[in-house]
Amino acid sequence: MAHPRPPRLMFIRHAETFANINRVWHGQTDTALTDKGHRQADKLGRHFPQVMRPHALYASPLQRTRHTAEAIARQQGLKLNLDERLMEFHLGDWENTSFDELRDKMDIPRRLRDEPDFAAPNGESQAMVRRRMVEAIEEIIQQHPGEDIAIVSHGVAIGVALAHYLHDDTTRWVNYNMNNTAFSELCLETRSLKAFNETPHLDDESE
Repeated sequence: MAHPRPPRLMFIRHAETFANINRVWHGQTDTALTDKGHRQADKLGRHFPQVMRPHALYASPLQRTRHTAEAIARQQGLKLNLDERLMEFHLGDWENTSFDELRDKMDIPRRLRDEPDFAAPNGESQAMVRRRMVEAIEEIIQQHPGEDIAIVSHGVAIGVALAHYLHDDTTRWVNYNMNNTAFSELCLETRSLKAFNETPHLDDESE
């Protein structure tokens, strides 16, 4: 007798934003999608039924993730559930600072990578992001037993979650950088990736 396949869990990063282009940190700053980002989201939405037909769709409430998730929801007639715990790593007083300045003046990228308890003033630590992301993911899974789930979130937040599940070591989040609108499938049963950073819907992008 064939065993039923385990439920699927897919993570999707939001489409391109102005912060991505300008290379500034917009953790929980509510930055908009670019025109290209809206096109990317539309392409993702049209392609995603070939990848997965989720029973449940969740997203961070920030507009870049919400608009990306709405493109999936429209194509498949899904209800979109928003959860603040799926938001990006918050740098507090250092939000809207360029990556170059964070690196050259403050050595922030290294500290964010290597020090789980390091936090910017009025911001979060890696450990805090891990706690809320894992709490949200586990709760979502419990609410949808046996169902396929898609979660639209942010680059660092997804990286932290993947590093937790794959290695129990969130300092390895930098190994799991994802492109805009890329999707990655995590098998919780085997703690392994079935797909990572996939963007077949963007293969025809010439911009």
